[in-house]
Amino acid sequence: GRKSVIIHNGIKNNNLKKDNIFKEKKAISNCAEKTKIISVCRFVEQKNIKEIIEIAQILHQFEFKILGNGPLYFEIDNLINTKGIDNVQLVGNCQNVYAHLFDSDIFLSSSLYEGLPLSILEAMSIGLPIVASNVVGNCDTIIHDQSGYLYELHDINSAVGYLNLLSNDKEDRFKKGKAAFNR
Repeated sequence: GRKSVIIHNGIKNNNLKKDNIFKEKKAISNCAEKTKIISVCRFVEQKNIKEIIEIAQILHQFEFKILGNGPLYFEIDNLINTKGIDNVQLVGNCQNVYAHLFDSDIFLSSSLYEGLPLSILEAMSIGLPIVASNVVGNCDTIIHDQSGYLYELHDINSAVGYLNLLSNDKEDRFKKGKAAFNR
């Protein structure tokens, strides 16, 4: 008998229609004053959230939103407060991740390693370009310079550079978002 099944895309997003998604995202993005970066992850060592905080410190002109919870939540919250970082919002667990993703411009993942990064696939399913650490799982999902950018783990300056590129060139951001969506 058959003991395995191939699932070509593990993310099912029936909330959005392909024809309207990019028109709506462009309209929202054109009204925004600041570039909105989002991360969705468990607050555990593997997700390397402190690297996101370091990136946010440099890119103080951007808004960062991190969704999720876990054992390191209070440590990360304390780090943000101790350093006086005011451009990072910790949302915690939420019911409607897609609403937060849809309101964002770029998805950021700083993971040390991944299996199948479902949060990246969710972001791609609504046309967000991705900036992610070049690790197992992420590099299998993202095509560098097509659906986003891969930066070498702990190379904060590269991550900052890629986020700035996508922020400054909206047409390229939408092009990479469409490539992410199509992938």
